[in-house]
Amino acid sequence: MTRPALIGVLLLAASALGAQGYRIVGNQVRVDAQHLPAWNFPANTLDFDAQGAKPRFVRQQINAALNARLFADKDGNSGGVRDAGSNLALAANLIDGANDTFWEPAADAPLQDWWVEIDLGRAVWVKKIVVKFAEEDVGDPFLQFNLLTSSGLTAFSQSKVLNYGRAGRSEGLNKTQRVFEFELQPTVNADEGFIGDVVRYVQIVATASDLGQAQEVSKATWDGLPDDERGDVLYFRREQSGVERLVDKAEYEALSSERQGTVSYFRRERPRLAEVEVWTVGDNISLEALERGGQIIGYGNLGAEVLTLDGDYTTFWSVEVGFNSLGSGDSTLDVQVQDPIREIFLDLGTWYWLDRLLFVFDNLASGGAFPNYVVNLSDGTRAPDGSLIFTTLGERGRNGVEEEDNRGLFYQENAFPLTKARFLKVDYRILQHSIRSGVRELQVYGRGFIPRVSTVSTMIELGSRPRILSNITWDADVPAGTELHIRTRTGNELDDNIIYFDNKGKQVSKERYYGKLASFQRGDSLISQSPGEDWSNWSSFYEHSGASITSPSPRRFAMIEATLLSENPEQAVTLHNLRLNLDTPLADQILGEIAPRRVLNSGQPEIVNLYLQPTFRSGNRGFDQVLLVSSLGVEIEVVEARVGAEDELENDGGVVYALDEIEQVESGPDSLWLRLPQIVESGFADIVALRLIGSFYLASNAFTVSVGLGSGSELVWQRVDAGDVIAFAQGRDLVVQTPFDGGLVGDVEMAPNPFTPNGDGVNDRVRFSFPVFKVQGDKALVIEIYNLSGRRVGRVERLVSNVAGHQSVAWDGRDAEGELVAPGIYICRVGLEVDDESAERTMVAKLVAVAY
Repeated sequence: MTRPALIGVLLLAASALGAQGYRIVGNQVRVDAQHLPAWNFPANTLDFDAQGAKPRFVRQQINAALNARLFADKDGNSGGVRDAGSNLALAANLIDGANDTFWEPAADAPLQDWWVEIDLGRAVWVKKIVVKFAEEDVGDPFLQFNLLTSSGLTAFSQSKVLNYGRAGRSEGLNKTQRVFEFELQPTVNADEGFIGDVVRYVQIVATASDLGQAQEVSKATWDGLPDDERGDVLYFRREQSGVERLVDKAEYEALSSERQGTVSYFRRERPRLAEVEVWTVGDNISLEALERGGQIIGYGNLGAEVLTLDGDYTTFWSVEVGFNSLGSGDSTLDVQVQDPIREIFLDLGTWYWLDRLLFVFDNLASGGAFPNYVVNLSDGTRAPDGSLIFTTLGERGRNGVEEEDNRGLFYQENAFPLTKARFLKVDYRILQHSIRSGVRELQVYGRGFIPRVSTVSTMIELGSRPRILSNITWDADVPAGTELHIRTRTGNELDDNIIYFDNKGKQVSKERYYGKLASFQRGDSLISQSPGEDWSNWSSFYEHSGASITSPSPRRFAMIEATLLSENPEQAVTLHNLRLNLDTPLADQILGEIAPRRVLNSGQPEIVNLYLQPTFRSGNRGFDQVLLVSSLGVEIEVVEARVGAEDELENDGGVVYALDEIEQVESGPDSLWLRLPQIVESGFADIVALRLIGSFYLASNAFTVSVGLGSGSELVWQRVDAGDVIAFAQGRDLVVQTPFDGGLVGDVEMAPNPFTPNGDGVNDRVRFSFPVFKVQGDKALVIEIYNLSGRRVGRVERLVSNVAGHQSVAWDGRDAEGELVAPGIYICRVGLEVDDESAERTMVAKLVAVAY
């Protein structure tokens, strides 16, 4: 409903402190609460205050009039007060949320001008409208009034006059009631029990008034009133019977004192309308899906699907839900008959807690509503083939059979348990005769804090000279059931992109800007800069505040991503600030290369060499530590370290460090941390060579290499860049590859065999050990047990994280029911459960003897 956010990072001059999303103070990049709104995130998914950023809370039962101004239609008309018969300037008081402000018609305005019109800015599922008048000592209610509503349709074709209907009215002549509540009823056929109506415009129209006779008061009171509040004065003639009759003032004054009757004084009516509350089901999540980067895809009339998300009741998407009978000559019928299922796919642009979907169908179209459909949700989890996994949460019609009652219902509410989802899919079955349905609105509702929001910093420029990012800290409130994930990426190069606009602010292509538009039709062009080819991928998430930054550095630019997660709709993370701590580079650049690039065997000990070539400039401090972090499943050891020129290393020369001179610092199982006996610093022109031994299980085994200096809190790391260091070495980067052929499971060893599962604690289980190659991530290790007749009697499964490497799984001699199998010989198929049917050697069969 508002102008879509530009894709990319716009580096524009700005005077506001937070406009660039950070500031640099000394050796620190600071991101405070005022900087966070300048970051890049899906539209309207975060809220900001002086404390920081927090996921937006999706509300239920809200007053839609309060935020009407935030919405605008395709013509740019913003919601709010649309018009008033008089005193238009005061009418905004009706939707300000305050009961002590009000709108009143002008004192000289005739009754027909006592009306006000509110535009909610979008089509809203309204359940109740509350009309509030000023308090007793402040003003009067309307003596009579009508409440009118409109969806936005006009009274007749080619007319600009809105078609209003009466949604409620005051009963009788009211002098005292100041709050009126009107429950809306659907103006078209709807589900049984459906409450509400789809409304965009609301009118309050006074139909009667006491004008100058609002309240009778004493003469003293009347004399004390301001002139504009003094009402009528009524004069009465006293008849001989004692009855008093109303006369005008002149006649009254001509009467004798005995005939002069009562004189009545009145306060003038002060018709003051304080507030109009339009209560809806909640925030319609689908409205800004496209602005958040989401999309909607449907079948038929392509491109018009977006009209179901525009908040405009007057637009609709015409959807084909049936086709002509066979023999009509339509060449597409065969395809339609073979594949009668159609779907509407909606990506909301981010994750929400959802609990209902409202279909608003076009009651003016001949086709009516969908004859049948199924509502499915997905949180983004994918099946092995890469497709989204959906859960069915609602159904209309059965087995594709048309239900006449369903087709005549134009408001259809589909409620379901609160579910975390981002993707919505509506499946419907094409019927055997021609039908076209019109969908005016597809509204989605939910409740709670958005469960997942990612926000990315603007480009952080670290200075003209590269700098080391040493560690990252942050301050945040992370309640139970929530998580905060922080990661970084870095680089030196930027790509320039130019975004072109016409003179109406619409984005256009470069070709249209220069080739089709006249000079007076051209608008602004903005330069956006995005990461260049040398930028790193996003780092792994940092486990705690104060963690060392793992993105390559020194670099000129950096970016930070913060993801705020929650599994509780009532709880959310609040991010207060972040800090990037900077250091002077240890070296101007350090290139690294591992050779050979390809080893001969998978899973067997192999020798490889790591070559490091530093380049120093003035101010660099050098390094005395090397940290290698390998692919999961790789364990490496150092065999030798030496320093020398390239020709020396080629001939096994140079200075050799004895292994007892190299300190091996304790680190993780997949890393090697070495402290050299001397600092490699400025003036050093040689290459550091480390000979390593390790077993490699993946097809491609990548290493991350860093050099360091210092200890404890003063320890500084600098990433090594992959490059060609040694001409004679058969390497190129920091990756070791293994042969492509061979299966996923290597030779299987088992022990003991036979085994005796009799519960005495000795040889009660048989254990199978084997290497796993080429497979990453979480996989299940499996044993399938068969008797000699080929019947499967049991199965063992163990889920393993990071499965590459040596693994083992055991069988305790029990069958699928948990009973001990009979003594004898069994066939055990041992290996890995994978989804790729073409994978080689995933299971290995072994004979196992069970004895008692």
